Amino acid sequence: IFHSFEYIVYYVLKGMKNHKEKSMASLEDILVKKHLKRTKARIMILKVLEKSLPLTAGEVYELVRGKDTRLSLSTVYRNCEALAEKGLLYRSTTMSDGLTRYEYAHDTPVYYAICLSCHRIFPVDVDLEKGYRQHMDEEYGFEVAEPKVEIYGYCRECRASGKAEEHKGKMELL
Repeated sequence: IFHSFEYIVYYVLKGMKNHKEKSMASLEDILVKKHLKRTKARIMILKVLEKSLPLTAGEVYELVRGKDTRLSLSTVYRNCEALAEKGLLYRSTTMSDGLTRYEYAHDTPVYYAICLSCHRIFPVDVDLEKGYRQHMDEEYGFEVAEPKVEIYGYCRECRASGKAEEHKGKMELL
């Protein structure tokens, strides 16, 4: 797991303060509209991912197991997959580590910067060029379904500690 557990908890709690929290009833309504059972596990997973960075099933498990010790990692994984299949979560694999992460399917896309050294993920406030969908279609014959932007580089902490230069050196050897 590339995020420290403390970093994930901090980000989830920060998200709960910065965003209007949806009630459990509305999450249950969302599950019903998607023809999914309203289970405690699914509601807990949605609540965690609604306020967080993209997380692996293992990271989600670490955050929800304190609320229900009967949950297993395989249960969390199966539920994340089911929620992704119904469009409630986005499933993504970053090129930096190849791990599958799940992200709440918000109404507006969220873009990320990913540190190649420590693999931390940071939401960034950037916009795609106006009219990019039409341009992609006209220029390349490509119909955009879902825009996803990942910007790879080195975070401030890794640059300050020298880990970025160390990582760059290892990459040159490959």
